[in-house]
Amino acid sequence: MAEDLAELERWLSRIQAGLVPAKRRAASLKLGQALRRANLLRISANVEPDGGAMEKRKASSNERGGVRQKAGSRMFRRLRLAKAWKIDADADGVEIAPASASIDRVAAVHQFGEMDRVGRLRDGRTIRAKYPERRLLGLSQDDRALIVETAAGLIDPDAD
Repeated sequence: MAEDLAELERWLSRIQAGLVPAKRRAASLKLGQALRRANLLRISANVEPDGGAMEKRKASSNERGGVRQKAGSRMFRRLRLAKAWKIDADADGVEIAPASASIDRVAAVHQFGEMDRVGRLRDGRTIRAKYPERRLLGLSQDDRALIVETAAGLIDPDAD
């Protein structure tokens, strides 16, 4: 019985050592960077977090009605960059958020399928379009496994 209690005490002290706020913040930052990297790879491949393909981009035409950009071309040029997404990590968690207001607006329009301005007519009237819902940020099964591994690293200080 005494041996079991000693083993339990050692195990609990390892958990306590792994839960120092500075170490939790470092683990949150590491997790945030890995999740941002995974999300950026999905965004650049036009794949949603659940693994399905995003709805393809519509063709855009020029003033004479000719095709300026083919349908299905790559989307989210600026959103594919790591500098477009900031990571706020502390001892209690991690948040991945757009780094600027313009990135935030573009991401929100696509994430939630909102209507946005796409241009203006010659007479100054605004052209608006309804965008399909394309989930940019989210957790895939691989991301969930990464979170569990990071949490295990917090509990086991020898892991790493």
